[in-house]
Amino acid sequence: MNSYEQIRSLHTSGELLLLPNAWDVPSALAFEKAGFDFIGTTSWGIAALLGYRDGEHIPFDQMFTVVERILKSCSAMVTVDMESGYAEDTNTIIANIGRVVDAGAVGINFEDSVKNASGQLRAMEHQAGTICSIKNTIATEAGPLFINARTDTFIVNKDPERALRETIERAQVYAEAGADCLFVPFLSDETLIGELIDNCVLPVNILALPGAADKRKLQELGVSRLSLGNGVYDVAARRHEQLAGQLRDAGSLGLLFGTDPIE
Repeated sequence: MNSYEQIRSLHTSGELLLLPNAWDVPSALAFEKAGFDFIGTTSWGIAALLGYRDGEHIPFDQMFTVVERILKSCSAMVTVDMESGYAEDTNTIIANIGRVVDAGAVGINFEDSVKNASGQLRAMEHQAGTICSIKNTIATEAGPLFINARTDTFIVNKDPERALRETIERAQVYAEAGADCLFVPFLSDETLIGELIDNCVLPVNILALPGAADKRKLQELGVSRLSLGNGVYDVAARRHEQLAGQLRDAGSLGLLFGTDPIE
């Protein structure tokens, strides 16, 4: 199987795919060493690494530099979080995605949020047209580009039932345009997850959250992919802060060398 077929099979095997998200070369290599052969990037983590807020506040060239180093430094298959494409016009979006694919990415996340207008989604047909253009224009060396179409319906719509209906509708339209999977972050209610999966034409990807962290239960519901998002980055950042405080207050620096316990 080529990489596209491998990734598709991971999403349709009936086994929950756990996707860790890297923000730099060391984090990517750590996931690879742990046995993950398919990893993602986290736009949040990469932006924070360079001192930016998430949501395309980081210039694309700076984001790309980090992604390129990850792609060149690990042998795992990598899908890149492209947010909304780091542009407004379709041609620039396609050019940006083409750069990460040329660097070695086998898949992308592509979301329907409007970055310069908080609380809005791109019109469904417009987003579908862009997905179709990406699918028809860009291919990896090993086959088609795997597109994980993210919809932020549960972020912008506070009525869960209405958000569910729109999510199902967008899934159908995005699938017809060429999307391979549907990513619905900030959906954690088990009943709604089950309803979505029962009515969705695409494999469903959700984000690990306090209410959606039981891998066995999520697999029973039929979730295909569980993304860690910025979760590991956040844990690492908190641990870094804790370690800095310990180093400041410690009488001995043995914790740097494994001779003193790290609390």
